[in-house]
Amino acid sequence: IIGTFMNSKERVIATIGGKKADRLPTDLWALTPVTDRLRNHFGVFSDEEVWKLLEIDIRSIWPEYTGPELEQYSDGSWKDWWGIRKRHLGSFEVIDEHPLENANRMEEIEEYSWPQLEWFDFSSLREKAEVFKDYAIVIRDPGPYSTCSLRVAMFLRSMSKFMLDLVERPHFAKAILNKVLQFYLQLNEKILEEVADFIDIYFIADDLGTQDGLMISPAMFVEFIEPILKQFIDQGKKYGKYVMYHSCGAIKQLIPKFIELGVDILNPIQVSAKGMDPREIKEKFGDKLCFHGGVDVQRLLVRSTPEEIKKQVVQLSMILGKNGGYILAPTNNIMPETPLENILAMYDI
Repeated sequence: IIGTFMNSKERVIATIGGKKADRLPTDLWALTPVTDRLRNHFGVFSDEEVWKLLEIDIRSIWPEYTGPELEQYSDGSWKDWWGIRKRHLGSFEVIDEHPLENANRMEEIEEYSWPQLEWFDFSSLREKAEVFKDYAIVIRDPGPYSTCSLRVAMFLRSMSKFMLDLVERPHFAKAILNKVLQFYLQLNEKILEEVADFIDIYFIADDLGTQDGLMISPAMFVEFIEPILKQFIDQGKKYGKYVMYHSCGAIKQLIPKFIELGVDILNPIQVSAKGMDPREIKEKFGDKLCFHGGVDVQRLLVRSTPEEIKKQVVQLSMILGKNGGYILAPTNNIMPETPLENILAMYDI
């Protein structure tokens, strides 16, 4: 295959399948100020033009929110479509109000204003997908709400309250998780009904790790998260799609479980987290998983020189990309403080 030109879709699919592609496939995750700077640097007017100039191989699609007008407040905060009140802190969104934080009765969960499928417009998905037909296409929200369960549950309830629920009120935790699950199953079913013939990757995002270990115990993962994850994965597999799972942090302990459940692509390989050494991860799991990410946004891209970044990216590509199975990407959204020349160096390999 090497020496034969592939388009982006062919390149990514070959790589997921553990085959050598004509070159290393790439993806870009970045916060808005970063893409703004890249547009200015290249002298172009759209993010898509940036993606093309950087030769990014993956595109994402998501339906447009057209539901009830979202509440805006005089202090600049707003409510998103989950009913979570937020505000901007620099380039980040932070939560001002967890709407289910003080809920005590199951009725309050049932009566909550959960997102509805009719709040989203799916009519333009096919047109978008046709434009991206030569790229690998993933179902992924450009904001914070790609398919997930634990993350939204913690946003709604607050992290501290939800963690207590897992121990003290498991029925309460499961009720919230199930509401989130059912919404995303419906949303993804509609997306796949519309454009399954274009979609390549079914994306799930739920952070289960901290820098030093798991956020919840393996037993809690099995009880609370595994049944949900299995339903998402089964939905993707029903349509013949590759499944990509995102979790930051030190999650090595759960990787065998991800493989067992049917995950094909693991993101982001947070190399700064405990036990997430790329060489060891590749040796243990590289025959069963494709890896996506690995380029550290916390230190490497922010603090290193372009020459150091190029060297590290080449080394990482040789480790994770040995015999295929690696998509070059940052470990999360590239931070606004990242020097522009460092971003360009990452893709200049």
